[in-house]
Amino acid sequence: MAAIKLMERTNYLNKDIEYIKNTKIVEYDIRSAGFTTLRYKKLLPSDIIDKLEKMPNKDRNIYIGKQIRKHPNIGEELINTLIDIRKDFAMLNDIEEADVLSIKKDALFLIKKDPKALVIREIFEFRAKDEYTSYCYLNNKEFYYSAYTEKLTVKGIGKENQELQDAYLLKDIKNILKMAEKLMPDQMFAYLKKYRSRYLTRELDKNTYRNLDTGEFSINGYKLKDLPDDLLDDIDIVYNYINYLIPLFRLLV
Repeated sequence: MAAIKLMERTNYLNKDIEYIKNTKIVEYDIRSAGFTTLRYKKLLPSDIIDKLEKMPNKDRNIYIGKQIRKHPNIGEELINTLIDIRKDFAMLNDIEEADVLSIKKDALFLIKKDPKALVIREIFEFRAKDEYTSYCYLNNKEFYYSAYTEKLTVKGIGKENQELQDAYLLKDIKNILKMAEKLMPDQMFAYLKKYRSRYLTRELDKNTYRNLDTGEFSINGYKLKDLPDDLLDDIDIVYNYINYLIPLFRLLV
């Protein structure tokens, strides 16, 4: 039976799945979901719809956001319509609950599933936005790794914070997930043991020790955006270790 009931969830994550590797995970999103819904349901005058269609995506989304704040009924209609579209998508593609890793409003993350019916009601188009090969759930955050692009996407730490840390701890986590797809268990254990030693002896770039949740350094409870090199021995390196690295090591070995 298709996961019809599950599609009523605007935001959903299967928290029973902590780790997946060497498996096809595809994010399908609805192209221009907000605007398409406005046009489909005729929630704005036709002349406004015509103007929106010609706008750049960023400007269009800003305008739609303002309309939702001014007219809450538009927001409710958007939510309810997307629920119906997700239900149609699930039914037409025989999607089961086990196929669904996550739902993010107008996007679905599907595991080992190749839906064929991508256009719903002749206007709502689902597209394969990103494809990943590994996934793990750490400290209430989702880590998606793609062996095709060698890209790591994290849901839950904010775009600005991810950009700040991409070259440091997130790069290390990406490399660990990459190696886990390739190495035998004993080789992976040795790899993690060496990394653990380097982390705990503070041999890594100092930015690796930024708190992954805040992007800041922590010294005796004080938060710092920048850190002089002479304070490296004083920073808290425990938070990331306990909340991210140890759980990740346990998933992999």
